[in-house]
Amino acid sequence: MSPGGDFTKNTKEMEGYKVQYKNSTFSGKRIELDGKYFNHCRFKDCIIVLEKGDTDIAGSSFENCKLLLKGNAYVIGKIIKLFTGKSPLKVLDLDEPLFEKKNPKRISRKEVSVKKHE
Repeated sequence: MSPGGDFTKNTKEMEGYKVQYKNSTFSGKRIELDGKYFNHCRFKDCIIVLEKGDTDIAGSSFENCKLLLKGNAYVIGKIIKLFTGKSPLKVLDLDEPLFEKKNPKRISRKEVSVKKHE
């Protein structure tokens, strides 16, 4: 069964994905991939979480997203690193900030004039 419209919830596709997205856009969200099917979706500034690998993604795009591997997915990433000597891709480290924060321009003391109270 194919997903209908932009979002179809609780449909079964070959005992598979209960949650299906088609032609959807996700922006600035934490998206858990497991148990979901994504068809021609767009992800922008998202945290993409994968634990079991039980997902299907077709024709989708990712822009400025971070990947967080957990559980089995993390173990597989470590095994790939053992075989290749390097990480298969840049994976989010829990100690890293999730997204770079745009700092407002800092003002030096010289730029600020302070009026003393008399």
